[in-house]
Amino acid sequence: MPKKFAGKTIAVLGYSEDGAEYAKRLREQGYEVVIGLRERDVMWPRAEQDGFKVMNLWNAIGASDIIQVW
Repeated sequence: MPKKFAGKTIAVLGYSEDGAEYAKRLREQGYEVVIGLRERDVMWPRAEQDGFKVMNLWNAIGASDIIQVW
């Protein structure tokens, strides 16, 4: 992701295996990442265990500058 996005919050909507890896890579590169999930999604606890701030989909969209759907 270009450095022109520095200081922006990125929402990753979905936390499948691919989405999780993508979110982790973004975080490793220094980007602020939030995870957007349905409130009853079984992946919610895993995303929290992985150290992400997890929100329902609408809140994640509202809190972010950039949105990536997985």
